[in-house]
Amino acid sequence: MPKQIKYGKFYFSYLSRINSDYKNFNDLLRKQLELAEKKIPYYKNIKYKSIRDFPIITKETIRNDFNAFVNSDSSNFIKANTGGTSGTPFEFYLEKGVSRPKEKAHFDWYWNQFGFNEGNKILMIRGESLAGNKLYEFQAIENRLAISCYLINSSNIHEVIKVINKFEPHFIHAYPSALISFMDYVNDCSMNLKLNIKCVFLGSESLILQDKKRIETYFNSKISHWYGHSERLVHAGNCPFSDEFHIYPFYGYLELVDALNNVIDEPEKKGRIIATGFDNSIMPLIRYDTGDEAEYSTTSECQCGFKGKSLTKIYGRVQDYIFLNDNTKVSLTAFIFGQHFDEFALIEEIQLEQVQLGKLLIRIVSKSPMDFDRNKFIGKLKDSVKDKIEIELQFVKEIPKTKRGKHIFLIQKTKI
Repeated sequence: MPKQIKYGKFYFSYLSRINSDYKNFNDLLRKQLELAEKKIPYYKNIKYKSIRDFPIITKETIRNDFNAFVNSDSSNFIKANTGGTSGTPFEFYLEKGVSRPKEKAHFDWYWNQFGFNEGNKILMIRGESLAGNKLYEFQAIENRLAISCYLINSSNIHEVIKVINKFEPHFIHAYPSALISFMDYVNDCSMNLKLNIKCVFLGSESLILQDKKRIETYFNSKISHWYGHSERLVHAGNCPFSDEFHIYPFYGYLELVDALNNVIDEPEKKGRIIATGFDNSIMPLIRYDTGDEAEYSTTSECQCGFKGKSLTKIYGRVQDYIFLNDNTKVSLTAFIFGQHFDEFALIEEIQLEQVQLGKLLIRIVSKSPMDFDRNKFIGKLKDSVKDKIEIELQFVKEIPKTKRGKHIFLIQKTKI
């Protein structure tokens, strides 16, 4: 199928943007700010001279007045959501025919730096729940072997290794936590992986240096790791020559701010990531507080040809896990954040507590508990792990915070 039909016209428009000689992308930012001021009720009274005249917004700001952030002149939207690693799920709109082609084009370009071309064999170990709760599935359109990270354990790892060796992938796309668990299972069994991996693509979770070195050594390959989020506002990634995260100016606009919301320009100073996305006329988010923190690098030019700001450190939360009744360890990125739930729109806060293997308590603060489909929500979670966990759901008025006012997403009391 021709790519223009398969991915849409914007796929090529975005690639042209990346490959153009024009390197000043301020016009993209200006266009988005003008659109927000004219079409988005929340910004209608802003008479701005620069982006810093716009207020910083949070998930809570948007949740409290959702329609004020939506362009009512257009219905060309795709409903999306994120599980919210802070424990606050968030619903938002992407633009149909724009957001997805842009993401596809961007990652085709980005992964190509590491030698990946469309059609190359790729092994995927992420949070995708496979049809019929299968352990693995060959996806011919993408030439991809998908392994369910929910279901890998010591009893089936021999079967998984056999299928992977037969497939002979040259690239891996995985959650760091899922790949580490997979490696542990392989190390504990009597079979060997016989692979020649050119690059391991790791996204959606923080990657600590210890795990990076371990994965790099284990597969004897390059590591591609990036910063991004479901809202698709900014993207920063490493390259084949550097482990720093280049901030790509054709994707979105990134700022760092301190505790008083003052903009940080100097390197090696920790600040919150504030993101402004391009190419969304349905719900343009301006100066959106991601809740993540980072530091700028001291370097402004890289051997790969990139010139501009990079992030040297990104501070993410430590990965959380739950345990199924057969001792299988499942990351919450896969179990919660990697799935789509319509019920997220009704959740204000969520907290998980596990005291015993194979049993999970979920507390939810909901704006409308009567409209919440309890059975559907629990059923989808249990189905993704082949009913290897019992789930109790409680609706509560509030979830206590720590003394510092932080939300604890997972209370994990089991020990293996």
